[in-house]
Amino acid sequence: MMFPYERVKLLNQLELSIYKYIIAHPVEVEGMTIRQLAKKSHVSPTTILRFLHKMDFDGYSEFKYALKRQQKMQTEQPKQQRNVPMSQFFDQVNDAHFLDKIQQAANYIIEADTSLLFGLGTSGSLAQYGARLLANYGIYTLSITDPFQPKPLARRDFSDTLLLLLSVSGETAQVLQQAKFYQENGAKTMAITANRYSTLAQLVDFNISYNVPEVLMADLNLTSQIPVVFLLEQIGIKAYKDLLKVAQIPKDSIF
Repeated sequence: MMFPYERVKLLNQLELSIYKYIIAHPVEVEGMTIRQLAKKSHVSPTTILRFLHKMDFDGYSEFKYALKRQQKMQTEQPKQQRNVPMSQFFDQVNDAHFLDKIQQAANYIIEADTSLLFGLGTSGSLAQYGARLLANYGIYTLSITDPFQPKPLARRDFSDTLLLLLSVSGETAQVLQQAKFYQENGAKTMAITANRYSTLAQLVDFNISYNVPEVLMADLNLTSQIPVVFLLEQIGIKAYKDLLKVAQIPKDSIF
């Protein structure tokens, strides 16, 4: 990954705005000068150079070369994954790293006062399913069904809110816009995607990728949604059981 997570955590607010702009617009940034990037991200060229030094780049030219190389790798990645069978997803479900991801996702939900789920198309239907599922577990959850709803004029404080985004590709414009809007207003963001190299996966605070190849036919995306349903249910169950432990509620009703 071009921007190591342990370095990103050390960025100040201005540097973080550069980071978020780059991962949300990698193709555009590839053709920008440092002054153009500074204007787009509302900082000075000096701030960009300071940001790049923190990311271990000697200068803007080295960064542009690394960005171009990463874009090429991301383009080739789906080709490498085309023959990966669905069974490989289920091979990893008992892996310690995968279980830790589910635990972390449950923690995000537990810590939020409100969880919002968002997706488009089939992912939108699953967002509604996920919201109802979490609500059944006693977690205050809503789904966003209209991606074109106007943004509120007054600045909102979503510091106690979690936005959970569902997207197969992780590249849909409306999904990225929702992620950026809620992040800018203080919300935590989490995504479930098919591709860990996607823009959405890099943009959110926490991501779980099920890493199966997209199946496209004409204008239809026929990628299996079984992993999404599985992850939503596992995260919900884990959050529910952890909440019961905290509240010390009798477990008579636990399945």
